Amino acid sequence: MNLLNELFQPVQGVHNHVAERLVLALLVAFIVGQLNAWCYKWTHRGVSYSRSFTQALVLISITSALSMSLVASNSLVAVGLLGGLAIIRFRTVVRDARDTAYVFLCLICGMAAGFGFYGTALIGAVAANATGLYLHMTNFGAWHALDSLLRFRLGASALDADGLDSLISRFCRRYSIISVDESVSPSPESGPTYECAYKIRLRDPGHGPDLVAALKESFPIDAIHLVVEQEHEDVA
Repeated sequence: MNLLNELFQPVQGVHNHVAERLVLALLVAFIVGQLNAWCYKWTHRGVSYSRSFTQALVLISITSALSMSLVASNSLVAVGLLGGLAIIRFRTVVRDARDTAYVFLCLICGMAAGFGFYGTALIGAVAANATGLYLHMTNFGAWHALDSLLRFRLGASALDADGLDSLISRFCRRYSIISVDESVSPSPESGPTYECAYKIRLRDPGHGPDLVAALKESFPIDAIHLVVEQEHEDVA
């Protein structure tokens, strides 16, 4: 630890136990980042879930702790950090939240090295990249939806709500109607048609084809579409 403390001595002055404080700060940031990310993951609703954004939450916590350790070490560093962030302009739009986190990480590490905080830049980069490697190797944030989406179209005259409920309940633990849209058929003699959308949870994900076959056999369905356990990653 003496060698680390000597390495962490910036050009502006000497700080005691810098290595211990930085490691503790990064560890706490990693823990709270994981807590926030897991909470975001399990409380998220809808189809706009992004694994990259979930991972970026953890990486942003690490890089924020690293930047604040620089600010706390010297008041001049805070001014330099603010100036560095102000002059940055991206001509290319960064669409991935994880890419943005890495841009911020590289900015902070570069400023740390420029100010003479070589140990801070080294440990910060190692800690953040080790976190990124852990998130990648463990596939952190990936989420396979348990609920499936069922869409089909059939004629209004053939719509039997009770029959549909009975058939769907044979294959699904639970289900709910998302929407029922009426559309006019091109031929007047055919009558209107209904486009139905169901949110279902299959008893067995492997029985999706059986559900589709049973629906086609029991009802004159024109078109049917079933999405089973789709992986919600970067869906907008």
